[in-house]
Amino acid sequence: MSYANSGDVAVGDPARVVGYGAVAFSAGRAGSDVSSLRPPTGAVAAVSPALSADEKRALVRLARDTIARYLETETLPLPRDGPASLHQRRQGAFVTLRVRGQLRGCIGRIVHDGPLPPLVSRVALEAAINDPRFPALRAKELPGVEVEVSLLSAPRDIASPALVQPGRDGVVLRQDGRSAVFLPQVATEQGWGRDELLDQLCRKAGLSAGCWARGARLSTFQAEVFSERDVR
Repeated sequence: MSYANSGDVAVGDPARVVGYGAVAFSAGRAGSDVSSLRPPTGAVAAVSPALSADEKRALVRLARDTIARYLETETLPLPRDGPASLHQRRQGAFVTLRVRGQLRGCIGRIVHDGPLPPLVSRVALEAAINDPRFPALRAKELPGVEVEVSLLSAPRDIASPALVQPGRDGVVLRQDGRSAVFLPQVATEQGWGRDELLDQLCRKAGLSAGCWARGARLSTFQAEVFSERDVR
């Protein structure tokens, strides 16, 4: 027996749903097994532990399956396969798409208070079709795409730009109603030091280089980053 509703998929609205049920009959001991109808139980950890190899594989597979299903059928998979422990995690996540090492899309949420798998499914689809820097991904491109998932710690405000450590820290910058974010791996990939990282972050926010030294609010976070290549 199983149940799902239209709010369970990546683009579903949980406030207005259509429900779907499924029942299988088999021989054996009498009684109903309704365990699949119950949401995962257990307290949400304050600090998310590192993922196991199986959990990482499940997330990158979900990201790719979401994109593939949408491009082929305009439908989406239910993000509930894989280890149940993933549904207990509450943290931000980004999905990055690359083709031959070049960025093809990257979208995510810095913080998130819902289960992790639906978030990964949602931002994977957005990275594929809604990143304004790129045209929507086409189905014929998908075999050449490498999927990468970044799971974020909660951002913390810092008192000084000097506390930013490139390669370790992701950075969020806010000033004058504008904001921008770089994941931790961006500085390493681009070969940026601290000042260049922060200058580029200002430019990404539509501000002038050096804005970080003139009263910008800075927050840092760390990320657990893994790609399909890492979990094969």
